[in-house]
Amino acid sequence: MTDTKYLNFPIQLINGLFTNKEETLTNILYCGLYSHSLKLDLGEDDFDNFLSSVKFYNVSMSGSNYDKKNKFQTGMKIYNSISTASPKVGLNMDVFWDFYKNEKTEFDLACLASFLAIKSILGSKPYCKVTNAYLWARMNGNSSSIKDVSELSEHIFKYANVYQTVKIKNELRDSWGLNTYSRYTRGFYVSYTLDLDALVFEAEKKRKSTKEKQYKQLEKEALLKAMARLNKSQ
Repeated sequence: MTDTKYLNFPIQLINGLFTNKEETLTNILYCGLYSHSLKLDLGEDDFDNFLSSVKFYNVSMSGSNYDKKNKFQTGMKIYNSISTASPKVGLNMDVFWDFYKNEKTEFDLACLASFLAIKSILGSKPYCKVTNAYLWARMNGNSSSIKDVSELSEHIFKYANVYQTVKIKNELRDSWGLNTYSRYTRGFYVSYTLDLDALVFEAEKKRKSTKEKQYKQLEKEALLKAMARLNKSQ
């Protein structure tokens, strides 16, 4: 049994990761703590539940009670500013503190953004197919995909090309536990839970099923054309 804890928050909150890492991660922390506190049923008021979440995540929150209430209100404000239907993502607290406390390169931040983007797309699914445009959009903190890379922030735009995306995927594969597969597919399959063999099997099974459906549709269209020709010749 693992005691790993995950901080859950809307993917939109990663938007400022490249411009102000500390502020962005602080907002993620307060929002995640507040979100967790809403699930508690301790018979206490909202602020006390927030402090219970602080304890649950082993967060050292110094300062006066007034300071803590300000942090609680910040988390509540951020949480309420984003639609509850927005895509959510969970971040391992060990990874969170590593990025919060330590210096990171821009590429490190791109990898974190991509890691969270893929997790937000997967949700509770064991695997799924992702397009580059959808990946870049989620790295940018968008809920939906983009039509053109010009819609991206300058920091994500820098990585919105095949070379950088492959480089990020390779790093996620080697250091972040991602399995990825693409073969004659528009996009690529990803999973953090299936091993590579299982992911390839699911991808190829889906590809075969898609090809069979496409062929049956072509057969249907060919039959309709043939019948139309026969009717004209009578």
